[in-house]
Amino acid sequence: MHICQTGEISDNFYVLGHSAVPIYLLDGPEPLLFDAGFSGLSYLYVKEIRAVLGNRSPAFLFLTHAHWDHVGAAAYFKELWPHMKIAGSLKSSQILARKGALAQIKTLNQKGLEALRSWGVNHIFEGEFKPFTFDIVLKDGQKMNIWKGLTVTVIAAPGHTWDSTAYYLEGRKILISGEAAGCDGVCDFLVDHEAYAASLKQLAGLNAEILCTAHKDIFTGKDVPKNMIKYMHMLKEYVARVKRYLEEEQGDIDRTVARIRTAEWDPKPLPKQPLEPYLINTGMRVKTILKHMYMET
Repeated sequence: MHICQTGEISDNFYVLGHSAVPIYLLDGPEPLLFDAGFSGLSYLYVKEIRAVLGNRSPAFLFLTHAHWDHVGAAAYFKELWPHMKIAGSLKSSQILARKGALAQIKTLNQKGLEALRSWGVNHIFEGEFKPFTFDIVLKDGQKMNIWKGLTVTVIAAPGHTWDSTAYYLEGRKILISGEAAGCDGVCDFLVDHEAYAASLKQLAGLNAEILCTAHKDIFTGKDVPKNMIKYMHMLKEYVARVKRYLEEEQGDIDRTVARIRTAEWDPKPLPKQPLEPYLINTGMRVKTILKHMYMET
């Protein structure tokens, strides 16, 4: 099954907020949150978390990486639930300690408010993104025994970013992949497409029964391996197409990005990634492909 809406996915496991920028909640003796989306969606996230948990607090917030659209509401959550532990990789914690990164996260979250309005979102949180610190720094391969029958395995999944981290909920066969397993029709590598391919192959080997991507798409049952295979093919096709564009544009990154935007972003209906971060990300994808082209010659 391919799910593109919020609600309960399986017993006590939920996708909450907005389907384009979701967070995930597993209820149980110690409720778990995964990612913190846009700051502007803070009110909506909290409303839907409380609809499930009532007056109980989430015990953990696991972050897949330090991008603006995955950490936006983290500080807001921490203010409401101070006993909640924020967890993520060492690389993510280092990024979130940099003034330049925090400034960009703050700016992009503020600009994201306009995107939310264009999507028809009501009751938007207008406050600014606030910095936060990690309570738990995670290591690749670490296993956290949360309660009897549930272990969260931490998986470094570089390619989208160097700090990209996936979480496999053993006992439930749920994989929270971030962008590492593709999402919303995009193989979203930003730092290295070969590392992205290796991460995708590793995640495919987990035999998950529920795959939760970063934006819009949740897959269950037989659609999980079908999606993995689809994105493996898409990755090869995308890299080949960008290489062709770069050759035709004589290595000009801006013209190559413009061609990709015309084919990929312009015709996509709302809700979709805001244009500014899309252009930033596409430029990064083009640059990493160009870098490998130079290495091949």
